[in-house]
Amino acid sequence: MIDQTNTILISYPSGGFGNFIFHILTEFSDLTYKPKDSFFEFSEDGNSHATAKYTNIWFHDPLNYTYKEINTDKKILILCDNGITNDSYSNIRKYFNDALIIRTCITPSTRPIIFNTCVTKAKKSSPIKEIERHVQSSWIDADKNYALRENFKLLYHHWPFNWEPINDKNIINLNLESLILNTADTLINLIQATGGNVINHNQLLKLCDNWKALNQKYFNVYYNWKKIDIALDCEDLLAIDDIVDLHEQGYIDYCIEKKYSVTIPVYDYKDWFKNTKEILYMIAKLKYVQNKITIS
Repeated sequence: MIDQTNTILISYPSGGFGNFIFHILTEFSDLTYKPKDSFFEFSEDGNSHATAKYTNIWFHDPLNYTYKEINTDKKILILCDNGITNDSYSNIRKYFNDALIIRTCITPSTRPIIFNTCVTKAKKSSPIKEIERHVQSSWIDADKNYALRENFKLLYHHWPFNWEPINDKNIINLNLESLILNTADTLINLIQATGGNVINHNQLLKLCDNWKALNQKYFNVYYNWKKIDIALDCEDLLAIDDIVDLHEQGYIDYCIEKKYSVTIPVYDYKDWFKNTKEILYMIAKLKYVQNKITIS
């Protein structure tokens, strides 16, 4: 059994910003071990893999894990990358029975962000390429935009991954939505929750701003739906014809169906929407048909 007293595990799904959290805790907490060479730059796609790792990564529940001994009285950080399909700690606990685990959690509103970052950063692919494989084997009109959009919508109706919070005294649940909305405050709170104090505060703020700017393209879908949701509630006219990404359109279709308990007919709305008035008109039309069927 590995020494538990000075070990903190960072558990995250693929694309779940684990290396970024590792870097923040390493550089900006007075509690953690500092490697000698910690020079760091974000990559073009916004990942943080260049941060200096001084321990062996726990990768996909290895049959044998080699713990790299570090001579220090500081806290040792270990990345735990089990991929997006495995959020269980049964095997991890065989090595780290009581170690503190920081668990990054996926909320429903961050699912499209994690899907995008997972396929872009971890798989070096794209949402379109990933969904095309399924569409080409299932749709006659696989080359049409609406086929791809519909399959993105179905992905979120049948979300296959977990990463929900766990109630455990040895687990700190880190909400990815909070990390996106209030990056610096969330990370400061995380440092304090692990028992540390923040160092180099101004540098931390600057790095968080840089991280948000480089990853903004992944967050657009989150903010776009928020704006549409508010416009629908207020019955405001909001132009959305600038949203051309089929992944975003599919997720927004899912949100509309979930919010209003309707099913958007694929072929009737294959050209998608130009504004929120069109969405409201569609919802009213679908509700009318539903009520008519119920009364009949």
